Amino acid sequence: MSFKLRLSVLTIAICQTFTASAAVPANPEIETITVTGDRFDTTPDQQLTVINTIEREEIARLSPKSVVDLLETLPGVSVTRNGGAGQSASISMRGTNSSHVLVLVDGVRIGSATLGAVSFNALSPENIERIEVVKGPRAAIWGSDAIGGVIQIFTRKLEGGEWFASAEYGSDAYMRASAGVGVSHGDGHTSISVNREQSDGYDVKNDGEDDDDGYDRIGVSIKGQQQLNLEWTLNWTGQLESGNYEYDNSWANEADYDNYLFNVAAQYQNDKLTSKLALGQSRDQNENFRADDPNLGTSLYETFRNQINWSNRYSATDDLTFIGGVDWSKESIEGDYAVDERDLLGVYGLARYQIGKLLMEGVIRYDDVENIDSETTYNASLAYQLSEQWRVTTSAGSGFKTPSFNDLYWPGSGNPDLVSETSENLDLTISYNGENLRGYLSVFQNKIDNMIQWAPTGEMDDYGYDIWKPANIKDAEITGVELFLNYSTWDIEHQLGYSYIDAVDGETDEQLIGRSEHEFDYVISYAWSEFDVLVNYHYQGERNAGDYNYDGITDFLDPYHQIDLSIGYKLADAWQLRLKANNLLDEEIISDRNYFSPGRQLFLSVSYQAF
Repeated sequence: MSFKLRLSVLTIAICQTFTASAAVPANPEIETITVTGDRFDTTPDQQLTVINTIEREEIARLSPKSVVDLLETLPGVSVTRNGGAGQSASISMRGTNSSHVLVLVDGVRIGSATLGAVSFNALSPENIERIEVVKGPRAAIWGSDAIGGVIQIFTRKLEGGEWFASAEYGSDAYMRASAGVGVSHGDGHTSISVNREQSDGYDVKNDGEDDDDGYDRIGVSIKGQQQLNLEWTLNWTGQLESGNYEYDNSWANEADYDNYLFNVAAQYQNDKLTSKLALGQSRDQNENFRADDPNLGTSLYETFRNQINWSNRYSATDDLTFIGGVDWSKESIEGDYAVDERDLLGVYGLARYQIGKLLMEGVIRYDDVENIDSETTYNASLAYQLSEQWRVTTSAGSGFKTPSFNDLYWPGSGNPDLVSETSENLDLTISYNGENLRGYLSVFQNKIDNMIQWAPTGEMDDYGYDIWKPANIKDAEITGVELFLNYSTWDIEHQLGYSYIDAVDGETDEQLIGRSEHEFDYVISYAWSEFDVLVNYHYQGERNAGDYNYDGITDFLDPYHQIDLSIGYKLADAWQLRLKANNLLDEEIISDRNYFSPGRQLFLSVSYQAF
């Protein structure tokens, strides 16, 4: 058995995939790995950026309770939680804001156009096949939001005749049941996966209200493909996430959500050309209310996003490739907004050329956002293979983030004069791929201008208080170092990740709120006979929490250590038992002020997989 927290580190088009693999078998099967950092399935040596991947096998061994549990294991990715698995959480990639990360599920943008955020707590980890995290200057390929990076989530894929079922029970009355099946139809197949979870939870906030904040959710995903002939393929995907979670707030303490997405794509492929046309839609709906006082009413946030993507790749020669396409989307929202919909149109083109050991790539993109502005972004990359083991890459690029509907048009406080946040990003990565040691070191810089922040307008309301509105008044300068190493000794696999991030306000030079300068992860794993064991250590440095005491002094959240343990036992070829212990040492973990993560938790699962 092997645990492969596979950081497929693709350092600027020349890095091979680094497979961080615990207890790799003596004769591992040869596996063809492809990634989609340029929107097409491509071998790692053709990518020009750092891409970290987590595969289905790794997800099963990590036994996560939320998607952010998976993402936190990756270097350069920081998580802020407002409680446990069912509560809201945000992702910061390489020191950028949570709104600076683009999230796609099976190629469909998800997230709220009102809040400008993604509900990670609404995603079911059991329905995920694979995650790719794209870092570095890459926004010119993807458009708005990709200032810090791109998270691509792919749902479960099962061939005809394959099926699985699993169940789990654990702390805080946690229960989960999951099942999936693959169905064949001619030269095609369709996967259907279902996951149901619930937990009584615990009291997540230190606010004097002593109650448990539980959650329940159900996720259903459908994914299929039909080969029409040698050149034409039809793909489809759909996902529904529905649930309820309790939280602590003075005006609301419970929320229902119903999110869905679907996507249908046709692909034409011959020896030279691959062309894909995809049509999709996503909805993000969240209804907040106070369960003990229905007279307070409800607050409904609902976003619809229709999208059409046309992408093309043309291989002119073995050394020259062109990629280009058009992205169109319409965002619409429910609510009393001055403007409740907008169109976004993007056109991009990429050229990649190989000369011996040198690989070059250039990308340019133009985006027009209705009622706001237009942006032109770029990316330029070079990669050179120094030797069989050593590779070096460098890249420069720009990106932007469109203001949310709340920033622009929230009744009484929106600012329709806002412009997009913009960034300039530099990256230098050197990698090593030897027999027993693999790793990379990446140095990066990201300058972000016109960041949106609430500020007084200089006007007073009827009660004599300052009127505050969002404004493009903040700049940020982020520099950092990202290190990853994987090595094996005596059949014991070691994986080490470290991030140093200096994220400061461009004007005051103060550390940005919510960022840690230092994060460290160490995973050690071993497999013997029918057993496998994995220990994961995570260190989170202190974070700037702002002046939450209003005493004129910056407050910081204490650093913390977390150790998780996972033990698996193979009962038979298809049966698996797994014991998972989170926060084994029962440390007090606070990643957001006044919010607590759970203490020690234990979970026991049993699963059956027929492949």
